[in-house]
Order: sequence, then structure tokens, then C-alpha cells
Amino acid sequence: MPAEQDTPSTPLRRQAENALRKTILSGRFQPGERLKERELMELLDVSRTLVREALRQVEAEGLIEIIPNRGPVVAVLSYEEAEEIYEVRGILEAQICTGFALRARSEHMQTLTTTFDALAAAARRGDVEQTVALSDTFYDTIAAGCGNRLLGNMLRQLHNRIVLLRRTSLSAPSRLPETLYELTQIFEALKARDEAAAGKAALHHVRQAARTALQVLRIRQH
Repeated sequence: MPAEQDTPSTPLRRQAENALRKTILSGRFQPGERLKERELMELLDVSRTLVREALRQVEAEGLIEIIPNRGPVVAVLSYEEAEEIYEVRGILEAQICTGFALRARSEHMQTLTTTFDALAAAARRGDVEQTVALSDTFYDTIAAGCGNRLLGNMLRQLHNRIVLLRRTSLSAPSRLPETLYELTQIFEALKARDEAAAGKAALHHVRQAARTALQVLRIRQH
């Protein structure tokens, strides 16, 4: 383990932040679960100083909360927060899909096809972790090809909370095959360069994901 006097100046700090972010987004810790410094030091193989810096960063991103007398815990998204995120996500994703259909270059379409093929295979296997990871790549590719960097940046700001909600919606047994069907509709519309169908399919997908995730959150919070 690195020495305790390590300073949080360097790429090491970024590595610690990335590792902590990835660990939380992977679902290793449950919403509301307390994060213990000693456990994180061992898990991430970094010093206490770097753990504290990483915790500050992911707190700023909304992934954890600092609770008085408890310390850091994994953030719990409220029903109302989830509703707001899904509303904004639907608008942004419909718009990037419209832009992609209109402006994507052939290399973007190639990357999207490769990603979608891998995503579909993971979903058919029932591999939720891989489906979540490839969904990120799927949307990153659409954002890169949509021709509007501001839209992509706005979506990235929501990214961490979208991943937490995607994991929530996919915890429902029927949601994985439904997700694959909806993403197939988006992909086919993008491949056909049909901007109206792409935007409509993207909005439908987000609304269906919202319906499922909000049902799960309602049950958890009552």
C-alpha cells in the first residue's frame, strides 16, 4: 500500500477517483451504505489522503453524501430526483439521437454498429453488468456523432446518476429484454438516418426505463 504521506497531487489522485467512482457505479455498495476509509484504502490500494480526496470528488458529483455522525454513504436518489433526471435525460437523448441521424459520419456509424452488436449479445446472455457498460458506450458514440458538443457535455454531467438509475431499472426481471427491444428500435432508426423515428424511439426508451425505475424506488422507499 502506498505510504501514508502521499500527496494527492498527481495522476494517483485521478486513478483513486476513477477507481472509487467505478466501484460505486458497479453496484458493489448499496444506496445508503456507509463507506469506511480503511476498507476503501484496502480495496483501492491507496493512502488515506488519496481516499479522502477521492471521496470529496465523488461527493461533488452526487455519488455520495456526507452524513453527520456517520460519514460518507452512497447517495440515495429520491423518487422526485429520479423523476427530474429522467425528464431531462429524455429530452437530451432524443436530441442527440436526432442529431446523430442527421450528422454522424461513417466511422461513428461503424462504432455504433459494433457496440450495439456486443450490447445485444450481452443482453441476450442476461449479463446486466456488461449491458450497463455497453449502454454507456452506445450513448457516448451517439453523443460523439450528434454534431453538438454542448448536448454531449450536458448528458455527461448527468452520467453518474443515469448509471445508478439504469442499474435500478434493470434490477426488474423483465426490464433487460425490454431494454434490448427499445435500443434495437433506436439503432435501426439511426442506421436508417430517420431522425424523427430516432428521437421518438429514444424518448420512448427513457420513459419506459423511468416507469420501471420509479416503481422500484417507490417500493424501496415505502
